[in-house]
Amino acid sequence: MQRKIFWTLLTTAFASMLGLGIISPFLPEFASEHGINGFWLGVIFAGYGISRGFIMPIVGRISDRRGRKIFVTAGLLLFSVISLFYPAAKSVWSLTLVRMIHGLAAGMIMPIVMAYIGDFTEKGTEGVTTGAMNMMFYFGLAAGPFLGGFLDHLYGFNSIFYTMCGLGLLTFLTVLFFLPESSPMKSQIDIVEHTTFRKLMHSSFIRAILIITVVITFMLISFIALLPSLAAIDHIDAIHIGVIISVGIFLGGIFQIPFGKLADKLDEIGKLIMIGIGTSLGMFSLIVMPFCPNFDALLIAGAFMGMGAGVSAPALSSIAVIIGRKTAMGTWMGIFNCVKSIAFVVTPLVAGIIMDYMGLKAAFYSITMIAFFGGLGYGYYVFKRYKEIRNPS
Repeated sequence: MQRKIFWTLLTTAFASMLGLGIISPFLPEFASEHGINGFWLGVIFAGYGISRGFIMPIVGRISDRRGRKIFVTAGLLLFSVISLFYPAAKSVWSLTLVRMIHGLAAGMIMPIVMAYIGDFTEKGTEGVTTGAMNMMFYFGLAAGPFLGGFLDHLYGFNSIFYTMCGLGLLTFLTVLFFLPESSPMKSQIDIVEHTTFRKLMHSSFIRAILIITVVITFMLISFIALLPSLAAIDHIDAIHIGVIISVGIFLGGIFQIPFGKLADKLDEIGKLIMIGIGTSLGMFSLIVMPFCPNFDALLIAGAFMGMGAGVSAPALSSIAVIIGRKTAMGTWMGIFNCVKSIAFVVTPLVAGIIMDYMGLKAAFYSITMIAFFGGLGYGYYVFKRYKEIRNPS
């Protein structure tokens, strides 16, 4: 991949996740200032993920026919403009609408950036290239709350939104001038017409990938959602809670490159096993957290969650690129990222319901069991894929 294209895509990935991370921790404070209750706060959070999940498969499919750059630039421009509407949102309805439009903007950026990566990545380097992209996603998500807190402290709450706007515009101009179009070839257009979600789901290989994508997202979001409540029981303050989460996310980012290089050396089954190992580390992290008596123990448990993501994500993303080459890159990346978005929306709701009815520690055990059974489903389809490779028809 050309260095200019690669760094432009990395910048876009970092900026999009920084924009998400910079605002999300402060939305509860923003909502409370306007008298928004817990139910509507959940709606506001879910609205972002729902609109993002809705638009991803659509823009992915259209990008396979019409080109990709228009969606990245339009998404970044919309991201910038909608950031200015947060301070003007004075009611629950207006804030929900702003969040949903923000989700649409993100949905136009993320899958198309991944499709670009798939288009330009050379064969045999999928793991390290997508690992670098994942690293920027993780770093942007982790750095966002720190930058948001810094701006809020020095310049006031509204400065966060103005910074989001400026960041989006700067990235928009970078993409506009330095990112070339990725035009679909005639053969790819023909493939798009025959690539549908129903047909993709006939493949046991793709079923395995989508199942484990849900499991990994489910565990990571559960960790972020439930850890503050668990840490509060041990009288751990908000700053140290942030350290635990940030260390886990940063470790997940740092491990992307070395394990991406490892993934490139493995065959398909080796990558699938690598994903299973990383997922198992995440399950171990969740199951031991209720037994952690203090900050140090929770920090180590959170580190295992980050390491699990660092092991599994590069192999998963590299396989996603390989699938995209065999199907239709934009269509597939839209579906792949849509599944992540759905899990992102559903997970806090499931975790919250379990915690309300069964208790906090039971929530960790139940979520681990759900992830375990999802892992069994993944293992079943991996075994079917192994048999297909050994005995091709």
